[in-house]
Amino acid sequence: MEFRMIEDMFSSKDPSVVEKIYSLDRNSIIEWMRKRETAQMKVLQTGNDDIAVVIPTADVENQRAKESMRIFSGAKIVMVESKGNFFNYARSVNKGLSIALESSPRWVVISNDDVHGVDNLKKLKDELSTSSKGMVLAKPSRYHSYKVSLIKLKPYFLKGMNFIGKFMKIPPAEVYSYLQTKYGAKLGVTTLTIIDSMIGLMRNFAGEVKDSFVNGGSFMVLNRRAINGKVFDETFINGYEDVYLSMKMRNDMEIVNFRINEERGASLGFGKLRFYRSFVNEIYLNYLLWG
Repeated sequence: MEFRMIEDMFSSKDPSVVEKIYSLDRNSIIEWMRKRETAQMKVLQTGNDDIAVVIPTADVENQRAKESMRIFSGAKIVMVESKGNFFNYARSVNKGLSIALESSPRWVVISNDDVHGVDNLKKLKDELSTSSKGMVLAKPSRYHSYKVSLIKLKPYFLKGMNFIGKFMKIPPAEVYSYLQTKYGAKLGVTTLTIIDSMIGLMRNFAGEVKDSFVNGGSFMVLNRRAINGKVFDETFINGYEDVYLSMKMRNDMEIVNFRINEERGASLGFGKLRFYRSFVNEIYLNYLLWG
């Protein structure tokens, strides 16, 4: 199938159309992901400091972007504006990183544009001044610095996950359990990435936990020494690039006493459509990890 046809399905606003992608073979899906077009990007830079902040955004003039610039005022800020169907978070971050590094900062923050300040930049600088780790994370919240597990889920758990997802209106639980049950084996999806706090003690009997680690999520800080080329894998489409990076850097990571908050799904939404699309990232992550 031509990539254009796959792209049309992926870009559809109808989840049943997006689902048709998963009737294809895994290699075709991954090849399409790798060869997707890149959206145009516009970069806005302000400031100059030994801490740089890279912020992907759809509009540098919107309130979220302005709020994030206010929070990090005093740092070198690199806003990467990109929008449309081909917006790719990983590519926007990598573009911003390449520009941020031109001023040779010691630390580079990667942040969503939907953050709300709790602690100020000076507090972050104080915490970073005593760290030598490659990745530094803020104090845990629902959307950053949270623990995830890669679990080979048992069929009965997937069934229960689907029921709870529908009953309690939790789109990721409903959609992922449905897609995994119907297409997972065919597409080589051995594990699903589960946020531990979402299942609590049920994790103990959900299935085989093949790995577990802290995910940076929407906010992370990288030491200059840890940045070598493209940090995020650009094949991922607006999800899981943070999971894969956090997994690789888990032994060179620490959480510091810095607090920041963010909105849920402010950029990509939190409806079913988002997760029908995002399942392609489970396919690719499983390909990378388990072959």
